[in-house]
Amino acid sequence: MELLKNHLRNIDVNEKIKAHHLFVLLTSFYILFSSISSFSGFLALFSAIFFYMSYIVGERLYYILNLDDISNCASIFNLKKPYRPNYPKHYKFGLFLMFIGILFIFFDILWVKDIPLFDPTSRRFLNVPFTALSHLLLLGWAIAAASNLSLNKIKVIVYSIVFSALIMLLGYRTNVMILFLSILFVMYYSNKIKTKELIYSTFGIFLILLSMSILRLYVLGSGGNPIFSRIDLTMSIFDIIVKNFNGVFNGLIHYCSIYSYIGTFPGPRTVVANSIGVYGVTITPTIFGAVIGDYGTLGIIPYFGILGIFLGLFYKISESLKGIYLGVYAILISYLLVGIETGILDFDVILFYMFGFILCLYTLTVRISNKLRN
Repeated sequence: MELLKNHLRNIDVNEKIKAHHLFVLLTSFYILFSSISSFSGFLALFSAIFFYMSYIVGERLYYILNLDDISNCASIFNLKKPYRPNYPKHYKFGLFLMFIGILFIFFDILWVKDIPLFDPTSRRFLNVPFTALSHLLLLGWAIAAASNLSLNKIKVIVYSIVFSALIMLLGYRTNVMILFLSILFVMYYSNKIKTKELIYSTFGIFLILLSMSILRLYVLGSGGNPIFSRIDLTMSIFDIIVKNFNGVFNGLIHYCSIYSYIGTFPGPRTVVANSIGVYGVTITPTIFGAVIGDYGTLGIIPYFGILGIFLGLFYKISESLKGIYLGVYAILISYLLVGIETGILDFDVILFYMFGFILCLYTLTVRISNKLRN
C-alpha cells in the first residue's frame, strides 16, 4: 500500500490516467477483496499486466505507423483536401443512434407491458434484440458529446442524468454505469475535466451504485454488503472455472454471446450458471473466467495481447482526432472496466468493438493510401 502511495505521488500531474492503469487497478481491487486461490489470483493479475504491456505496445505502434502525421494526409474521397474529421456529421450520427436507442427503450417497455425498474421480475421478459438496440443510446450520446465542442460541462452532466433516467427504466444498473463512465472519459480526454475531477466523479458513481444496490436489497428484504459480497461471489465463480473448467467450454461461452441473440443458444452467462449446477439465473464469469473457460490458461496471452494493442492504438487515434473516435473509445473502455466482472459477452458490445476496429482500419487506410501516392 505504501508503494502505491509513493507511485501516485510521483505521477506527472499532466499525464492522463488511461485504460490500462484503471484495468490493473480494478483487477487488483477484485483480487484483494475476494477469497480466491493464489493461483487464480495470479492468473487474473498476469492477464491485467499483460494487457497493460500490450496497451503500451499499441500506443508505440501509433508512431511506428506514422499515424501522428494523419492531419497532413489527403482525404480518401477528395485528394485536394487534407483529412479532417467532420464533427457536425459525427454529431448528427450520434443523435441518430440516440434516437434509435430511445425508441427501442419504449418498444421494450411496451413489449413487457411493465416498467422493470419498478417490477424487477418483468426484466426476464424483455425482448433481447430490443434491449440490445436500446444500448445505442449509450454509444450515440458518447459520440454526440465528443463531437459537439460547444457542449459545456454542466450541459453534458444534465443531459447524462436525463438519459440515465431513461435507461434506468429497463432496470439495468450496469448501463447507467456505462453511460456515466463513458461521458466522464469523453470529458476527461477532451480536457473538459481534470484528473482530480475524474477521480472524484468516479467515486461519486460508486456511491450512487452502492446506494442503488442497498436500496434493492432493502426492497427484496435481503442483507449483507452489496458490493463486496458481489465481488467475492463473482471471483469465486472465476476460481471454479480455473480449477474445474479450464479450456472445457472450447469457445462455447463466446459462441453463445453471438448466437443467443437469435435464440438458437442460451446466453453465455446461463451456460456458466448451468455448468456449475445453478439453474434459473445467470452468472457472470469475469473477463478472465470467460477466456480461460473457453480457451484455457494460454488463451489469456492472445486475448489480452490483441485487446491491449487495439485499445492502445485506438486511444492515440482518438486522442488526435476526437469526435466519433473518442466517443467510441470511451464506450469501449467503459465496457472493458465493467467487463472485469461481467466479461465482454454481449453481442451488441462485441459489435461496438468491431465498430472501433473499423475506425482504426479507416485511419490506417488514409495513412497507407497517402504513402502509396507519394
